Amino acid sequence: CSSLTSLDLSSFNTSNVTNMGSMFINCKFLTSLDLSNFNTSNVTDMRNMFDGCSSLTSLDLSNFNTSSVTNMDSIFASCVSLTNLDLSSFNTANVTRLIFMFYNCSKLTTTINIMSSNVSSYGNMFTGAATSSGAKITVNYIADASALVDNMIATKSASSNVVKGSQI
Repeated sequence: CSSLTSLDLSSFNTSNVTNMGSMFINCKFLTSLDLSNFNTSNVTDMRNMFDGCSSLTSLDLSNFNTSSVTNMDSIFASCVSLTNLDLSSFNTANVTRLIFMFYNCSKLTTTINIMSSNVSSYGNMFTGAATSSGAKITVNYIADASALVDNMIATKSASSNVVKGSQI
């Protein structure tokens, strides 16, 4: 999909989908996606879902049900034009993999809630993330994930504005 500029997904039935890995990988000319009709309640794998969508400026994931997702590796990697992302509906209780999640999302401002201490893979999660002026990633956490979040934030680039937020 490297030349795709628009995509109508309004009639997609995703109610039985379990793997959305690499679904939009390298769709570098898409500026927005309407995923409001997506049913993600059975999805366990979202790795690389938007990886390389370098022109994507907005993405509404407010209706995403991520309670079954275990893998979010590189989900937003290299989304270099994405400025704001509402992840308040993201349930990360079953996620174990977050490697390169926000890699090179230099303009991004968002908050993510880490809802489990069972994340085993998170290397380079914030490398190159939130490096532009005004960009910021806040990481909130459950009580037993405090040390894990400290380790996650340690993967950020020196110029990244990634901060530990509040206990949830």
